[in-house]
Amino acid sequence: MPDTSSHSATTASIATATKVDCRNINVFYGDKQAIFDISMAIPGRSVTSFIGPSGCGKSTFLRCINRMNDTIENARVEGQVIIEGENVNTDAVDPVLLRSRVGMVFQKPNPFPKSIYDNVAYGPRIHGLARTREDMDAVVQNSLTRAGLWEEVKDRLGEPGTGLSGGQQQRLCIARAIAVSPEIILMDEPCSALDPIATAKIEELIDELRERFCIVIVTHSMQQAARVSQRTAFFHLGKLVEFGDTEQVFTNPTDDRTQDYITGRFG
Repeated sequence: MPDTSSHSATTASIATATKVDCRNINVFYGDKQAIFDISMAIPGRSVTSFIGPSGCGKSTFLRCINRMNDTIENARVEGQVIIEGENVNTDAVDPVLLRSRVGMVFQKPNPFPKSIYDNVAYGPRIHGLARTREDMDAVVQNSLTRAGLWEEVKDRLGEPGTGLSGGQQQRLCIARAIAVSPEIILMDEPCSALDPIATAKIEELIDELRERFCIVIVTHSMQQAARVSQRTAFFHLGKLVEFGDTEQVFTNPTDDRTQDYITGRFG
């Protein structure tokens, strides 16, 4: 019988190698500090969830990874966000190119007012990723297939993306995010506007996508975090209270504040 131990060890190390290394992140909105000195090593090819009460800094911290805070007029970010050995928090890094490497899916599905096809083709087109119509057709089909949407829309690619149901629109936004072959996908409460059936489909999709991507998800649902993620970070008042394996954080947290939040004493 062949020895597979070294192969499985290699696979495990690939899956858990750090993809995003955040060091000493502080975020300010004008004079108000929203994030306090957070450091976190986020592994690749897995799902990391951010949990915590509303207004605790989860989404603000998430937006540091692809510099979406740059778009907020009075926001200032200090610290390093290192992706593949490069600090992306410097003037030398083009935020537009960074966001092609770090895709984002928002809370409310936000398809462009274009056809289903053009929603997915938009990114590859502006980044010059497809040379011919055949190449673009393949990218669109592949992205929609990975997002679990191809069978539902393949005969209506010319119809507006805004005409789809809420759950389908969110999967279209995921297809749009993965069409440029990002390394990382950020999801900011991607299921909060969806019904339970659509939510289950998105969760199933997240589980499949983690084999290829580093996924970071902000969720207000602890049940969702427990279902979809391998690592969980608990935030409170702009600080990182606890970060570890999801099962350990939920069953045996090291901090009383985590325990109190998980058991519903506050939140």
